Amino acid sequence: MRSKLLFIFLSFLFFNTSILAQDDYEYEIEDTSASRFSIGINVGAFFANNNTAILYSGSPRVTNYGINYIFNRQDLKQTFDNYFVHPYSIDEYPIESSYKTTAELGIHLGYQFSNLIAAFIEFNSIQLKYEQYFTVAIRDPQNSNTLEPYRYEKFPIYGEESRFNLNMGTQISYFHENETNAYLALFGNINGVKLKRNYFILNQIEYEIQHPIDNDFNRKPGGIGYGVGGGLGLKFSVSEKIIADIYYNLYYTQTNLTEFLNTYSYNHSIGLRILWKKQKTTY
Repeated sequence: MRSKLLFIFLSFLFFNTSILAQDDYEYEIEDTSASRFSIGINVGAFFANNNTAILYSGSPRVTNYGINYIFNRQDLKQTFDNYFVHPYSIDEYPIESSYKTTAELGIHLGYQFSNLIAAFIEFNSIQLKYEQYFTVAIRDPQNSNTLEPYRYEKFPIYGEESRFNLNMGTQISYFHENETNAYLALFGNINGVKLKRNYFILNQIEYEIQHPIDNDFNRKPGGIGYGVGGGLGLKFSVSEKIIADIYYNLYYTQTNLTEFLNTYSYNHSIGLRILWKKQKTTY
């Protein structure tokens, strides 16, 4: 149903883009160079919503093969016993799971109908990182503090996730003068997400946390999602053939990571596009 709504949204968007382009063309006679293709690269920062980051916490809430399972594996238990020496237990999983801000890299194709309207399609790749800590409580018989007989040790836990965003939409100018163009962007979104790796490190050894799909350990969480977005941008000419485009995008998209972690949420990105055009265009 949502994919049908996205199709309707994109159809409406491109239909109105064509109408606006035609109206603007009829409103004023423009140089043929005002309609042109551009191609370029996106370099920016992506701020992911943290509602799916809990998957990398190692908690029994998200996987049966997390930290507790690894601590109790018969082939590994002696290794942990030797390290901790005294009785131990997992005291706390990561409290606030979150992604790190990461780079957004991609390509951008645009077609400038007129000074007022442009259509575009772009593909951005994102490699998200997760880094938090879980806590182990060790009961040390030599601890003289009877009120707190435990000592606590924290260990890092990591996650790696790949995403892509395919955006298709229009840019509507609300200010243009000489070589400068400020615009509003509206677009539909198709995105993909894939868990690459989840592990923790203890005593300089990496332990993999598994997330099998239907008990198949060769399959990892991930899927395709849909959504919409909007943004603001400012274009200005750097040279006769090069345009710089500072942009901000706000996404409202589904992140389809697992059956239980597939909700719609807001994500953000900000960055710079470098666009190459075939011929000089006056904005």
